[in-house]
Amino acid sequence: MAFFCNEKGVPLADLEAYALDQYAAADFPPREIQRTVCGIYTRERGAHGCKPFAPRDSNVFNTSRPAESPLPESVRLPLTFPPEVYQALPDFLRRACLPFEGHEKAIMLLGTLAVLSGCFPAVGGTYNKRRFGLNLFVFIIAPAASGKSTLAWARRLAWPQHKALTEASRAARQDYEEEVLAYKNAGKAKASLSPPPATPPPYKMLFLPGNTTAAALLTALAENDGRGIICETEADTLSGALGADFGNFSDVLRKAFQHEPVSLLRKTDRQHVDLASPALSIALTGTPGQLPRLMPTAEDGLLSRFLFYVFEQSPTWQDVGPDAGPPLDPYFDRLASEVTDMMAALPAAEENSAYPVEITLSPADWQRLNQAGAAGLNEALALGGGAGGSSAFRLGLIAWRIAGLLTLLRHFERGEALTSGLEAGSVDVGTALAIMDTGRAHALAVLATLAQPASRSGKFEAKAEKEAKARALGAQGLSSRAIAEQTGVHHTTVARWNRE
Repeated sequence: MAFFCNEKGVPLADLEAYALDQYAAADFPPREIQRTVCGIYTRERGAHGCKPFAPRDSNVFNTSRPAESPLPESVRLPLTFPPEVYQALPDFLRRACLPFEGHEKAIMLLGTLAVLSGCFPAVGGTYNKRRFGLNLFVFIIAPAASGKSTLAWARRLAWPQHKALTEASRAARQDYEEEVLAYKNAGKAKASLSPPPATPPPYKMLFLPGNTTAAALLTALAENDGRGIICETEADTLSGALGADFGNFSDVLRKAFQHEPVSLLRKTDRQHVDLASPALSIALTGTPGQLPRLMPTAEDGLLSRFLFYVFEQSPTWQDVGPDAGPPLDPYFDRLASEVTDMMAALPAAEENSAYPVEITLSPADWQRLNQAGAAGLNEALALGGGAGGSSAFRLGLIAWRIAGLLTLLRHFERGEALTSGLEAGSVDVGTALAIMDTGRAHALAVLATLAQPASRSGKFEAKAEKEAKARALGAQGLSSRAIAEQTGVHHTTVARWNRE
């Protein structure tokens, strides 16, 4: 309770008075209560008031009213994307979203964009003097039983390609193992045979599991030419892996969003992996409680790389009988077949960030993007500080990537011949900017729910105060253990301070 009250900003004197009144007993004397509470408040001084109290019935994810403090009154979480966004989508995306309504429709839109962003590695371009692919990170946050599982339908769109890659990889691995076995059993005839390759063929796949380790993820990326999609309907699958021993690969995810080089060297088996330009796409859904386990503070670098969509709605029972409509499996299987055809129509991806198909914008649309980005940055800085500014900066890149995806889908819709350069239309750029604006409001709401890390100066001040108090008590003749009980500092540290 003391940890909780300290974060909420409850004054120490108020908590001590309440705790003494409620919990003092023969086996829990007042001195022990005061020592416990005071020790926690002293050690955690930097976190005091980092999560201000809000009434139980308020929630920054509530889309029916303005978000509560610490989100300013001027910031409101939109219900969903404006209808104009769906009306302006390319035909494939409109058909993918057609079976859904409300928030589930938004989940399908963002999930489909994230999955498709990992399906076209040959498409990219130049943004802010750097070369980028179209890869997106998307995170949908909502309470349980809110329809987040809609993301599974977006995953299904690229599943045939994933299955084809894994089946081909298994067949190639089986052929390799048979070749190795035949060579081993050849006996004297080995001299006339060519030895098998020193290493087995790479295991190709499109979807990479979120439940992995840093070494396994980098190995999978290396075998997949530095590319892949992580799509998980439970964010804890990824956050659990990030928190496990040898699992933390948050830096890999951050670098992959920017296509920055990643290296790995393991001492045990001399494993060495070098990725010059990794390109990951991520689609996640999770509850508000799962978010801090993946991104503990507002300054976590992963946060600014995600396009967020957060909402709250009461669970409602839906018709589960035949009258609800036909099964969606055949419908999405047909859409998945179209995705497979689109992937096959594109040229092979090249290395070193060379994209055979270049996305470009007209000068007027670059100006629109710059103006929208500047306005969004000012708003984000005013409402979210430095963390808000980081999100606003990367939302510009996210908007450019979305415009590129919409342009490519529009190209397939029209049946036009592939060219080395595809200029985004003004409608698709406008749609991408509208998604960016909504995403910024949701990102600010997410920022408001995360803890602000204690400043280093605050930690130094707290340590200095503890040391001064320990020296003063030592001068009064108290033992190191007695001082430790009052200050919450280990008795060996107290002894060292008083010897110096």
